[in-house]
Amino acid sequence: MMKETNGSENTTIDIGDVERNQQLASSIRGKLRAESRWPTQCCIFRVPTTLRRHNEGAYVPSIVSIGPFHDRGDKNLEEMERVKLWYLDSLLLRSPTAQTSLECFVSAIRKIEPNCRACYAEQLINLSCDQFVEMMVVDGCFIIELFRKYKKKDLRHKADPLFNMSWMRLALAHDMLLLENQLPWEVLEVLWNLTTRHTRDQRDTNFSAQKEDRQHVDPLDIHALRFFSTAMLTVAPEPHKRSTNKHLLDFLRNSLLSSFTDMTLEETSWEPIPCVTELLQAGVRFEVGNKNDLLNIKFNNGVMRIPPIFIQENAESLFRNLIAFEQCDHSCYNKITSYAIILDSLINSSEDVDFLRERGIIRNSLSTEDVAGFFHRLYNGAGVDNFAYAKLCKDLNNYSETPWHRWQAILKRDYFNTPWAILSFSAAILILGFTFIQTLLAVFSYSDPFRRS
Repeated sequence: MMKETNGSENTTIDIGDVERNQQLASSIRGKLRAESRWPTQCCIFRVPTTLRRHNEGAYVPSIVSIGPFHDRGDKNLEEMERVKLWYLDSLLLRSPTAQTSLECFVSAIRKIEPNCRACYAEQLINLSCDQFVEMMVVDGCFIIELFRKYKKKDLRHKADPLFNMSWMRLALAHDMLLLENQLPWEVLEVLWNLTTRHTRDQRDTNFSAQKEDRQHVDPLDIHALRFFSTAMLTVAPEPHKRSTNKHLLDFLRNSLLSSFTDMTLEETSWEPIPCVTELLQAGVRFEVGNKNDLLNIKFNNGVMRIPPIFIQENAESLFRNLIAFEQCDHSCYNKITSYAIILDSLINSSEDVDFLRERGIIRNSLSTEDVAGFFHRLYNGAGVDNFAYAKLCKDLNNYSETPWHRWQAILKRDYFNTPWAILSFSAAILILGFTFIQTLLAVFSYSDPFRRS
């Protein structure tokens, strides 16, 4: 071991320690440079444990794996891998365009492979470039072919299991809207454009291609909305024209937010509000809002307008994955999360659910008790830095805390709740008025003789 003495300070330096320190520092520096920073286009995430621990099954596919996050060899998922290849072969045999070939698909996806790989919140070092491109091609073609077959029955094979079993569509929709089960939207768009005939090619003699060409060709987003229509939470959302979709789950979220922009976007805290029953006692009235704007809850002049929401069996999974996406993607404001919070505040009992159902605001296939606990379960573990309904909650609390509004509500509830009650109250007022007048006349008549004297 070599040592070096510094005469001026009378210290001893171990040369071996210096070398080891330099080697360790160099090793750490190498790791820092090898680990790339979080890509800005990252948009497909593993659901954090703090969210998934409340309902693991809401984030895991049941019949089909899309993308690299879930094991395709799982016994519940492997059968669909054969269906994917069958759908790809069906697309190639139909050959709707001159670019419908594996060579074109592979070439196009390979060009965008780095960008697509960066969409995933894991480095995917176990997947080579070829393996990744193959996965994108097979999964992407399966999805776009599924959309086409759903719209056009003549494209379906008689033995197609995806359309011969009525439960299959909802199961597929459930799996295709999981955060961990996404493909980059760019992959779908590239494959869609390669296989969609936009202009008539006179050289193509394929009869099915010509038949498809003579019909109006809807864009990818319209096909996606049509397929997911029964899984939607509202009546008929429209594709968001002003945004760039990241994947199918993001596309669905954008569609739910398509015409709703009147929300607080700055950092604001959540101010709790009373439940429906308490608000009714405070004089608040409830009405059905615009059926196409799920999140567009309004409060004005004592009237709260809430768009109708459809709560079905898969609704919890969809909500949970939308919330998980907002929690993971820094570019997403917590609009869906805020919606779940405000609905949870409004619904505190089965009585609240029954009232909203009678008003046509909640439409569900679940029991009243299940709906009552539905929203409370959704956002467990979620954080909200920018609560979207901050102003609405403030206005609602100010209104409900005003005594006059509560007195008005009591008056209406106890004395004006039926036509007979109104008549009885009016008669009582008239009798009271007549009695008062009669008393005044009696007083005047009694005092008049004394004035004359």
